Parts: sequence; structure tokens; C-alpha cells
Amino acid sequence: MDMMQFQRQTTQLAMTQRMQESLRILQMSNADLTDYLVSQALENPCLDVKVPEGASVAPALPSRGIQNAVDRDAFATVEAQPVSLLAHVEEQIDLAFFDPGDRRIALAFAEALEPSGWLGLPVAEIAASAGVDEDEALAILDRLQAFEPVGLFARSLAECLALQLQDQGLLTWELRTMLDHLHLVGEGKLPELARRCDCEVVHIRENLALIRSLTPKPGEAFEHGRLPIQPPDLRVLRGKEGWEVELTRAQLPRVSVGVVSETGQSAADAWLSRAESQARWLMRAVERRQTTLLRTAACLVRHQQAFLDHGPRALKPLSMDEVALELELHPSTISRATATRLIETPRGLIPLRNFFSRSVASDGPDAPQSQDALMALVGEIISREDRAKPLSDDAIVKAAKASGAVLARRTVTKYREALGIPSSYDRKRAAAAC
Repeated sequence: MDMMQFQRQTTQLAMTQRMQESLRILQMSNADLTDYLVSQALENPCLDVKVPEGASVAPALPSRGIQNAVDRDAFATVEAQPVSLLAHVEEQIDLAFFDPGDRRIALAFAEALEPSGWLGLPVAEIAASAGVDEDEALAILDRLQAFEPVGLFARSLAECLALQLQDQGLLTWELRTMLDHLHLVGEGKLPELARRCDCEVVHIRENLALIRSLTPKPGEAFEHGRLPIQPPDLRVLRGKEGWEVELTRAQLPRVSVGVVSETGQSAADAWLSRAESQARWLMRAVERRQTTLLRTAACLVRHQQAFLDHGPRALKPLSMDEVALELELHPSTISRATATRLIETPRGLIPLRNFFSRSVASDGPDAPQSQDALMALVGEIISREDRAKPLSDDAIVKAAKASGAVLARRTVTKYREALGIPSSYDRKRAAAAC
């Protein structure tokens, strides 16, 4: 076989240090941004930072570039907000995927994650939303399932447990067969399970002890019920021409570039010139951050005006890809801009990401519909039921159909459990106990 050499020219986007720093600034909360700029001002005599009144500043050293520095207030004693599941996954995606196409598919999988850490959508549907074939999506999923903690991106309980056993080098044929027939464990048919695994019941019990030591829902380690105690980043108000979005500038640090006289020494003047250039770049980076936040929030509010007017039932399907396309930004930029952001609305203080809602295929007249809207519908139907005669999941399916939403029974069960609502049997028992 003859060996031949070819020369090919390709174009790739190299992420510079300043680009990486700009992305970090975009993702910072107002408090983190203040701390970051204060630390930069301690090292840069050309950077002036005015700290918001009442803000908590990490560095305690005085500096020419820091004005109105204050001691830590009550917020400083509040436990730091843990990293969310989505933020944890996105950080690993940034490190594992450098090709823009692969990154886009990986982010589509990340958006499909349930709080349990399992995938909430079929791979075929995720592949369709990313505009790729299923085989390409499966190749990306295989890489995602290597993320920590092991078990994320599983499509079922059995796959989640199998990934963990495989990671520990313990996934035998016997255990694989047990995982494929977990329903027999729930039915108490251990002899039948032993027959399928070609082993004794005592071995089944030993394997069950091993399986119970695993983590069935690895994503729950990142779930936290309470919102962080911090002021909102944005505010939405009803103006003369509709809903208007504004930044809460009272919580933002003010950045300016100070003028430092030349020393007459070439080395020192060159250093000051670089410091001034860095200060101007930081000021522009902060301005870009604010502009991106405001544009993203305005776009979300524009699409979800009905939500603000009528509540969760009026949420429309909206993805990060759609917003990114409209704003001509990368989906990962939208993800960073909305991560951990809070927005003050007439309906309360809510995470900005609540304006996104996954599209759910349906046979109803209004298909496709928002998953959050359908979940809210299930909650409303149950809230109106007779407590002495609670509705079964089948009855909820019929009530939802009467409202124009076609749901499967298993979907109603899934939404009910996500809302923390017990089964009709448990609700009836609770009502009788009262």
C-alpha cells in the first residue's frame, strides 16, 4: 500500500486567556464580580472600583483603587450557594468538548437532565433537537456518561447502577442480568431472579446488598430546595408599552480607569501602560457582561410575557438554542448568562432559567406544549379535587384532556412526583387522618 501525504488547511477558534476571563466574568454573580474586581484593583493602580453600598468584600486590605470599602455584613455569614447540577455538568463539558458541534450536542443532553441526574428525554428526541442523527448523539452520550459523579446521563435506574458497577470493575454477567430484571426484586420473586441469573438465592441477596450501596439518583447531591439569599440581578416591571427589564445597578460595582502620571523610567512606564490597558479591558468586559445579561433577560421576557400575565400555565416552550439563535450568541454564552441569576417579577423572585421550558410532544390541539405548563396543570387539577375523593392518575389524565392537554398516565405520575404530591391512596389516607 502506497503512503501519500496531503496538506490541509483548517480554521479553528483558539480561546485566548482574555476570552476565558471574559466568560468567567459573564458567569459571576454580582457579589463574586465585586470581589474579583476588588482583587484586581489591589494589583492595578489604574483600576478604580466603587463597591456597592452594603456589599460584602472579600479582601480587607486598603487600596487606592477601592472606594467605600465596608466590612462584611450579615450576608457574609450565609453559607455559600452549592454548585447546581447543570453548572457542574457544564463545567465538565467545557473541559471535555472542544469541537463546537460536539459541545452543542452535549449541552442539549445537559438541558435534558432531570434533578435525579437521569435523562428526561429519549436520545432520539435530543438528537432531533440538536439537528444530528441518533448515532452521533449516542457517541456524545457515551462520553457524557464518564462524567463525575458516575451515573449521570443514565436513561434508566438499571443503566445508572450499571455505570457505577462498571466504574468499580464489578459489573458481572450475573449483576447485569439482575439489573435487567429489577422488577422481580420489587415483586419479591427472588427465586425467579435466581433462576434467570443461574445462581442461588443467597447470591441474589449478596448482590442486592452491593446494589443498595450504590447511588440511584446521583443528581440529587446537587439539588437544593432553597434559593440563595442574595439580591436579584435583574428586575422586570410593567411599563407603558409592556414589560420592561432593567439591571439592579445598586448591586453592581462601578469600574473606571484612573490616570497615573508617568515616572520617566522606561520599565515603570511600560508596566503602567500595560496596567492601564488591562484596566480598560476589564471595564469593557464588565460592560459586555451587563449588556449580555440585559439582552438575554429581555429576550426571555419578550417570549414569556404570558407567563408574567397569567402564571406557569402560560409558559411556552423555549430552549437556550432558540434564544442563542435570536441574539446571535453561542448557546453556552446563554447558559452562562442565565446561571444562578435571579430576576424580581410581580410573581416573586425567581431564577432566570425558569423562563426556559422544555417542549413536550403532545397530540392535543396546542401541541407542542411546555413541560412546566403541563406540570402546573397537573398541580392545579389536584388542588381542585375533593380531598375525601382524590383523583387517580387516570382521572387526572381525563381532566387534563378536557383542558386541551393530552398526557399519558406515566407522564402524570412523573409530574405528580416531581411536584412532591403523593398518590391518590396516600392523599386519601392523609385526608382521613385529619
